[in-house]
Amino acid sequence: MTFDHRNFRVTADVVADDLGVQWLCRAAIERTDGDIEKGAPEAVELLIPRAKIDPLMALSALEHRARTDIDAWHAQGHA
Repeated sequence: MTFDHRNFRVTADVVADDLGVQWLCRAAIERTDGDIEKGAPEAVELLIPRAKIDPLMALSALEHRARTDIDAWHAQGHA
């Protein structure tokens, strides 16, 4: 899944681990304006037990965390 938020493109992915016990969730965050010197928030990584949540809910949690991290990054004046 890919979405844009506050001049950043977030590419999120959720896959099961090798044992099928956890969801491996990762969201890469990159600037859409091309100004790499200003930087960007770090990628978001989550491990979520598969028994407690389905993949769409894991993706939703990852999306929320990425948006929150971008908003916090902006609030710190890094934009």
